Amino acid sequence: MRLPVALLVLLTALPAAARDWRMIDDESSLAFTFKQMGSPVTGRFETFTAAISFDPAAPDAASVEAVIEIASVDTGNAERDAGIGGPDWFDAATYPTARFVSTGFTATGGDSYDVAGELTIRDVTDAVVLPMTIAVDGDRAVATGTLELDRTTFGVGQGDWASATAVGHEVLLEIEVVATAED
Repeated sequence: MRLPVALLVLLTALPAAARDWRMIDDESSLAFTFKQMGSPVTGRFETFTAAISFDPAAPDAASVEAVIEIASVDTGNAERDAGIGGPDWFDAATYPTARFVSTGFTATGGDSYDVAGELTIRDVTDAVVLPMTIAVDGDRAVATGTLELDRTTFGVGQGDWASATAVGHEVLLEIEVVATAED
């Protein structure tokens, strides 16, 4: 009788495993807004991936790693898009991807979580906290969140573009990830 009790105690002491999720590309989006000459400019990254492990009952076991293809930027203006991928901005030839790797999920009530992680752009890494709402309905999940960044933290906008005169320093990211459970 002792062995089953000891096994039960051991199993309940282990952290719960999170579920793995597959992002649905055509239903997910990574959009951004910045100001150019005082007017808002919106765009998005067309290509990004996310490796997701999450269970609302075990946020401590959750993780996400997202990789964004810089050359997939689309603001609706080909000339601007080429500039954004150029050496003064993201320098997509040298740094073709940006990456977010979570370091922890904290439940903040209901379907809300603070997702701490490290964001790397242009080989510069900064700790960020991304407030997210993650709604799980059976085998489908929708995660949404926004994050405001200072582009100069990552060296985005160099030379004449380092000033906020033409392009503001603040960039608002809007994330929506739709995923289905893999298991």
